[in-house]
Amino acid sequence: MGEAFLKKAGLSRSTLSILHNRGYSSRDSVLEFLKPSLLDLHSPFLFKDMEVIMQRLAEARADQEKILIYGDYDADGVTGTALLYKGLTSLGYQVVVHIPSREEGYGLHSETIEKASHNNISLIITVDCGISAVQEVAFAKTCGIDIIVTDHHEPQDELPCAVGILNSKIADSGYPFPHLAGVGVAFKLLQALYARLGYSEAAFGAENDYLDLVALGTIADIVPLVGENRILVKNGLTVMENTRHSGIRALLEECGLLGKKLKAGQISFIVAPRINAAGRMDTARLALNLLLEETYDDALEMARELSKENNQRQLTEKELLCDAERILAEGPIPNVIVLSSPNWHHGVIGIVASRLVERYKRPVFLIAEEGDTGKGSARGISDYHVLDELKKQANTLSKFGGHKQAAGFTLPVDQIPQLREGLNNSFLELGIIFKERFQIDSMISWDELNAQLLEELEQMAPFGAGNPAPVLRTDGLAVQNVSVVGKGREHLKMTLAAAKLKREAMAFKKGQEFDLVKNIDMIDIIYNLELNSYGNVETIQAVVKDFRPSGVGAEQEIACTAEGYSEPEPAISGSLSDFETAAFKEKTSAPRLSRKMLADFYRNLKHITDERGFIWWGPSAEKPGMQLSIMKIFEELGIISWYGGTGPYLFKLNNIEKTYLQTSLRFRVWSE
Repeated sequence: MGEAFLKKAGLSRSTLSILHNRGYSSRDSVLEFLKPSLLDLHSPFLFKDMEVIMQRLAEARADQEKILIYGDYDADGVTGTALLYKGLTSLGYQVVVHIPSREEGYGLHSETIEKASHNNISLIITVDCGISAVQEVAFAKTCGIDIIVTDHHEPQDELPCAVGILNSKIADSGYPFPHLAGVGVAFKLLQALYARLGYSEAAFGAENDYLDLVALGTIADIVPLVGENRILVKNGLTVMENTRHSGIRALLEECGLLGKKLKAGQISFIVAPRINAAGRMDTARLALNLLLEETYDDALEMARELSKENNQRQLTEKELLCDAERILAEGPIPNVIVLSSPNWHHGVIGIVASRLVERYKRPVFLIAEEGDTGKGSARGISDYHVLDELKKQANTLSKFGGHKQAAGFTLPVDQIPQLREGLNNSFLELGIIFKERFQIDSMISWDELNAQLLEELEQMAPFGAGNPAPVLRTDGLAVQNVSVVGKGREHLKMTLAAAKLKREAMAFKKGQEFDLVKNIDMIDIIYNLELNSYGNVETIQAVVKDFRPSGVGAEQEIACTAEGYSEPEPAISGSLSDFETAAFKEKTSAPRLSRKMLADFYRNLKHITDERGFIWWGPSAEKPGMQLSIMKIFEELGIISWYGGTGPYLFKLNNIEKTYLQTSLRFRVWSE
């Protein structure tokens, strides 16, 4: 592929190098990553329990049974609950919802199950919870209630005896992608229902209508934005920009984002905290009502109320953080920070734990004491598996669950000293070194930073867990100017130069290092590349993650990468023959497409669309790969829109006056 690939794809050597360093080392993997297609979503029927779940739901629909959707109070659980309520209601099910308050605690509760039985509920579907509810599911059976578990948390040794379990983290789940958020698992259930029941004329009658809810919950839950999550989030953000959900639209307006191009970071830091705030401070009912509300004016009022709750959450969080910092200032910082107080609000300790991890670069376990019981949240660091460490201390805990980097737990207050001692003793055996580390994607020269490179790097978005914004490294830059800016003089602003080329660089939260930088003549930096808009002027800006004086050894005064670190490969230069043979070998089955082939295919599609422009389509057995490739090009160009299905698919043929095939990355690469 080599030079020909670069020319066809229109990608710079620097971008190709970054993609290669991240493991995208074939033509197809590059295309699938840069242009994630909804045609690549996995079939929901790969879940081994999906068929038995479909049978149970068919019975519930035929008999008009009353179904309870039982969610969690964070943004993932709330969006998943809203998604299933809207979806099942539109498909003719009788549905009610319940989300526990923080006071009730996470997960299924026998008291709620008993109340459900008194209200003629015969089926419960969990969202973002239930995988560890062995006793509760057994109790439900004695009440005559069946339970379907949809969850994404790590399973325990014993699984609940439910009608069926949808959780891709179970070893034999059958599902190939293990990183779905809770809302993603709920979406797969809805996909299966649509495949079995068809698409109605309801207000929300296709899977495409729910992608914005999936994107919101997935981003909020900080699951890896790779594979199927990347497909769901990238396309979901596009759907969100023109959302049909009044609640999301109102929330975007309240956040000042309505009508704008949306990024995952905006959802993570501006939108999702408002959804989470309701569940953190009191009950998630307001957030759920907002997402279910169909009247825009009412939704807007709810969105404003959520903003007020979020402001209160921020004040409470600030007070708790100051209190935790005061305690830590009283003595040496332990390897594992375990703090507790009867004055702390359980709803915000997880956020504060994350803040402390950012500052001290070590695991943090915070506990809100409520009488004799402590409710805790834990956050980890690289190489530290929070859930595994809690398992080692199971004898001190009443209940626990979560992920590698975050977990929740409860324990008797008198067991807190034993937990603290146990976690710190266990940590000594792990051999972890406290040091902030970044995975450097590519070495790059100062003169390679331009608008084209920035545009290409933006194609790698959405950025987040599992897919961070590319980190670049440039050595030997002259420090021509440095100043401290921002409230409290907390940020560094620098002018850095290579030869005569000057660029601005910002180092946020590093204002305290001003005296160090002003005495450096030459500097090495690792950084993200961003577009800085000030007034009507847009400039490329380096956002510095870490730095060191030039000439210092690689392990000194600059963050290194993950374990097994080696120097990053420089951006490709000169001949691409070695790179081509080593990493970008073209698949022999790669399609060779022409304008005529696409035009003929388009005409055939028009003949089989209905009067509204919809079409059920699946590739023929003769040339499935080539036909799917053509449909992906049409999807990329906006000629078709995916509405549902994982094969066959439901598409809408859009009315487009004219399009230019060369604007499609896939066509440029695949064309003759």
